[in-house]
Amino acid sequence: NPHESSKMSSSVCIAIAPTDQNDTEDAIRASITSCSVLPPPGCTIENSNEEIETRQLSLQLGWKEPIGLFGYTAEATYKDIYIYFDFADKVSPVNHLATKAFSMYGLGGAQEMGPPKWGNIRGSVVLLRLEPDWGFSPNVTYCSTLGFDEIYKTLVFFRDSKTSAHKIALKRDSVRMRESMPGLPGGQPFAQNFSHYMGPGGVRTEHQVNEDQDKCDHCGKTQSIVGKLKKCQRCKITLYCGKECQKSAWKKHKKICRQL
Repeated sequence: NPHESSKMSSSVCIAIAPTDQNDTEDAIRASITSCSVLPPPGCTIENSNEEIETRQLSLQLGWKEPIGLFGYTAEATYKDIYIYFDFADKVSPVNHLATKAFSMYGLGGAQEMGPPKWGNIRGSVVLLRLEPDWGFSPNVTYCSTLGFDEIYKTLVFFRDSKTSAHKIALKRDSVRMRESMPGLPGGQPFAQNFSHYMGPGGVRTEHQVNEDQDKCDHCGKTQSIVGKLKKCQRCKITLYCGKECQKSAWKKHKKICRQL
């Protein structure tokens, strides 16, 4: 069985069976399994490539048209996963959580303006970790394996997010692009001349990218990570990523809330 349940905490390759919006935590976790299909025999993550991986998926899983997608896990600051599914499958159950979480880019990494239009993912998906482009993400921590809990949190994060996966990817792309920009001659930061970001998913203005770098006052996560920060309804200034952080910070924040 290429999709195997495992007591390990992580795996080089993970599969996600079809999941529904209303599935319980146990059901979602049960759908996430270790997968022995990739990398192909004789290959490692480092020396494998998409051509031999799609051939292996067709051979081992019977997929007629395996195709890949770039994606982000829940808290990633770079595109850290590659997602394979059978684009030709029109009869298997829709993988609702995978579709919502991974509808970020065009098929095979195609550069498309606007939200993806390739439809639903049916059947299982197979995930691999992507190594960062160190030129754009020089300070990230890289791990070649995928955590089962990490993938569970990713599915639940995008399921519950009011911001689409496509929009979150666009936010993270633009922030990463800005942070990678070198300085100009004379020491002037390039970011000061940043008027807009234009990428495969759309356009972000300088003001929008600035907002995407705002942080939750409690946990420190940026808006580009959480999707949309919310203002304290009393002071209308302090930002939080959700009710849990706001509640945890209230004991400290209430001392200054009315003064802001």
